[in-house]
Amino acid sequence: MPSYELCLLFKVLPRPEITQCLKRTASKIFESGGFIRRIDNLGTADTPWKISSHDAIHKQASYFIVEFDAPSSALKPFNNYLSRDIDIIKRTIFKVPENVPQPACTLHEELKPPAYRSEVKEMIAIGKRKREKEARKKVQFNTGLDYMPFQR
Repeated sequence: MPSYELCLLFKVLPRPEITQCLKRTASKIFESGGFIRRIDNLGTADTPWKISSHDAIHKQASYFIVEFDAPSSALKPFNNYLSRDIDIIKRTIFKVPENVPQPACTLHEELKPPAYRSEVKEMIAIGKRKREKEARKKVQFNTGLDYMPFQR
C-alpha cells in the first residue's frame, strides 16, 4: 500500500471535540482498509488568509498532519467524506515518495578531478545527446533552390 500524508485544518474547537474529529477521520481510514503511522498536532495558529468553508469564514485553525497507508482506490471516497465534514476547514492529501537508496559516496570518488567522476560523465553525455538532437532538428526548406531567396 502506498503511504500518504493528510494535512488537516480543523475549526478552533475545545480539545474533546477535536479528539472526536480525529477519531472520525481515523475510523474512516481504518474502514477503507488503511492504517495510521503517525498523527502530529501542530497547534492552533492564524491561517495565511481568510478561508471560507461550510458557510463560515475562518481566520484561525488547528493544524494536524496524519501519515497513513491506504489503498489508492480508497482515496476518492475518503476525500469526499472529508469534504462533507463540517469541522474540517481544509484538507490536502499528498503521496509520500518511497525512499530510494542512494549509492554511498566515498572519499576516493570525491577526490577525483571533476572530469573523471561518474556523475560529471553522465551530465556530459546528456549534454552531447541534447546537442545532437538539436542538430538533427535543422530546418529543411522545401523550395528546391540551393540558396535562400529572401535573404540578402
